[in-house]
Amino acid sequence: MSDPTPSYCTHWIGAERRHCRVADGVRHYLPGLRCPAHTPNALKGLPEIPPGPDWPNRRTQEAS
Repeated sequence: MSDPTPSYCTHWIGAERRHCRVADGVRHYLPGLRCPAHTPNALKGLPEIPPGPDWPNRRTQEAS
């Protein structure tokens, strides 16, 4: 059985009438899965917010 959740950027590119569908570097945001070019801050022209001081360590511990 296939997973119904896509693993690609689901940003709609209206001018091209298609979804982005880039699979590299995709992360989950409130509006859906986004590649680095289509994050909420990237679409606003703002820099990405850096992770907190302990974020990588906590993330590694949670995965264990």
